[in-house]
Amino acid sequence: MNPPSAPGPAFLNGIDVSHFQQAVDWTAVARAGIQFCFIKATEGASHVDARFASNWRAAAEAGLVRGAYHFFHPAISVTAQADLFLRTVPRLEPGDLPPVLDLEAPEAWQSVPVLQRAQLILNWLRAVEDHSRLTPMLYLSPAFMTDVLHNASALEQYPVWLAQYTTDLAPDVPKPWTKWTFWQHTRQGSMPGVLSHVDLNRFNGTLDELKALGRASVPATSETSPA
Repeated sequence: MNPPSAPGPAFLNGIDVSHFQQAVDWTAVARAGIQFCFIKATEGASHVDARFASNWRAAAEAGLVRGAYHFFHPAISVTAQADLFLRTVPRLEPGDLPPVLDLEAPEAWQSVPVLQRAQLILNWLRAVEDHSRLTPMLYLSPAFMTDVLHNASALEQYPVWLAQYTTDLAPDVPKPWTKWTFWQHTRQGSMPGVLSHVDLNRFNGTLDELKALGRASVPATSETSPA
């Protein structure tokens, strides 16, 4: 990757959390130099993460740019999964990160015909996009994209957050993408304010570019709902 054109880091640092991290001291996290976070909101059609609401509020109060993600189950109704996410996550404020669809567990996809897999994902993405007025993102590993989704070209329009644990300076970018937006580079990170190991991430851009991911598409008349 080319060096930044102006003084400063090439990447911004972030974390992602769920109830597994227990109570997070978000003020301490911010003081440690973390500028953004992804917070687990929902899973499947009925599970709401027990710490989502408190994490969502406290991360914003500490000054972090925040985003919410949904852990997807291919065998469960896509409509029910999208509805749960949209009911759980407050209306996004300008500057919040776009919604994320978390794609993992390759074994869960074995019963889904290959040609139907991308369509299930697209159905969730489009339902959430229609409601949030933001282009959602995908979280997955390069291997998942290649082995499970067979590099489906229909997903290219959605930014990608890659999970790959390597000592390299950047992750492998699977087709059809040519660049990464976020990179989860370890799941064994240590962080002030977090009691357990935590996933560490990087954003491929500046702070203004990070905030712009969610700013431009949010309707000017939107109001924030309580968490």
